[in-house]
Amino acid sequence: MIDLLDSTSIALPTVERRTTRAWRRLQRIRSRPWGDPALAGVFGLVVSVAFSWVPSVWYDESATVVSAERTYGELWAEIHHVDAVHAVYYALMHAWFALVGYSPFSLRLPSAVAIGVGAALVVLLARELTDRRTGLVAGLLFVLLPRITWAGTEGRSYATATALATALTLVFVHASKRSLADRARHRRWWTLYGVLALLSTAVFLYSALVVVAHGIALALWARRSRRASRTTPWKAAMGGWLVSAGIAGLLLIPLAKLSSSESHQIGWISKPSLATVNSFLVTQWFTGNDGFAWFGWALAAVGVVAVVRKGARYNEPNVLQVALPWLLVPALGLIAVSIVSNPLYSPRYVTEAAPAIAILMAVGLTSLRLRPLIALGLVAALGLSVPTWVQQRMPEAKDDSSWAQVASLVKTERAAERKADGPGVVDSIVYGYLRRHPTGSARNIAYSYPSAFTGMVDVTLKTPAAQTGELWETRYPLSKTIDRVDGSKYVWLVTSNKQDLRPSVTKALATEGYHVINQWHLTRVNIVRYAK
Repeated sequence: MIDLLDSTSIALPTVERRTTRAWRRLQRIRSRPWGDPALAGVFGLVVSVAFSWVPSVWYDESATVVSAERTYGELWAEIHHVDAVHAVYYALMHAWFALVGYSPFSLRLPSAVAIGVGAALVVLLARELTDRRTGLVAGLLFVLLPRITWAGTEGRSYATATALATALTLVFVHASKRSLADRARHRRWWTLYGVLALLSTAVFLYSALVVVAHGIALALWARRSRRASRTTPWKAAMGGWLVSAGIAGLLLIPLAKLSSSESHQIGWISKPSLATVNSFLVTQWFTGNDGFAWFGWALAAVGVVAVVRKGARYNEPNVLQVALPWLLVPALGLIAVSIVSNPLYSPRYVTEAAPAIAILMAVGLTSLRLRPLIALGLVAALGLSVPTWVQQRMPEAKDDSSWAQVASLVKTERAAERKADGPGVVDSIVYGYLRRHPTGSARNIAYSYPSAFTGMVDVTLKTPAAQTGELWETRYPLSKTIDRVDGSKYVWLVTSNKQDLRPSVTKALATEGYHVINQWHLTRVNIVRYAK
């Protein structure tokens, strides 16, 4: 039987012709240099994009929507007050929405594509550091990591930052290997490294910690080379890294200062505690999947032992010198800062380090050498990943958001109104609070699902979000704008089930002749329809 992971296999299975043709086609793909990265990339795209449209948009994703749909001028004004850390990502998403339009699917598609690209890059990187079989296994394991199956459905920058961090690390490895015999090529690689360092950190500021991890990798390489009295090009590599990282760092100072001035945005993050240990070991890359966490860390430990026993390379950074700093520095760096200063650490903020755990797991799995054990390990990873993958694609998977159901209900009921009363019926709406997000309002649901709310009069709107220089709109008290309901046959209220505005709004609308005709209770949201 052909071993899919064995690039040297040429024998064909003696099974029916259809299967033989499929295996031949697969082997032809794998025989090409781009074959394994392409297979992992397609696998990553398919796993990420499948049913990504099912979960409701949630608060963080609505911030992407409301920011990316602004003009560049309005976005420029916004980032001087809030979300500077996401400015480049919002600008990229603005261009994307201008090209394809906004929908929950188009919001998340770039992240799915980024995971596909990231998987292909993980194959190339692991292959560069180890061998071809380990490269493919690393790419497949990367796709199956619960943190990655989550990032591929998230309309935020995490997947894009992860793909860029992987590209940056791949270029770092290539640049470190370049001999000074070809100085022009040496300079080109480090120039590319500097450009990618600038881009990846601009997309997600904490990616700067990946650059720091590369510096530590070079220091480890230098230490081993000097202790073994081996002549290696580590000095040239260190010089290239210092220049490239230094220039990128200088160019990023304005963004870092502006982001630091807006640190109040992450005031919800708690100081490190004993719970942080669980966040690091389980939540960070396995999103609460304890079984996958035990499996992943066990394989990674086997991988570390296998590399140590085999011995380190001296003429270039080896897989441990690259992967371990990448794995540890982003998380431990944020935890350390959180202990001595403002809390910064959240498990999802180190998604860009997920390729490192996938590579170490792959090294551990392929070190077992027996093909059936490697195949069994991949099947086990798939089995452990599937329950989390399914849960992440349930309708209310994201922060218990029921926004899609709210929008569907409003759209259905309004369609029934038009059918009964004619197309000229006018609806007004009062947007109340959002559960757990006091700075926003229930209008975030309308930003995320605009077609359901088209044509409705926003009774309490003061300044639209795009004109505030902030994330969200500003509002008047209902008592100041109650006259805006004049001419409306129906008035809607969408409000939090905790900061519930139903009593006060019902009382205010009663003075205008409106009474309750329908009420609905969805997860964290109450909806009321009034008629005159």
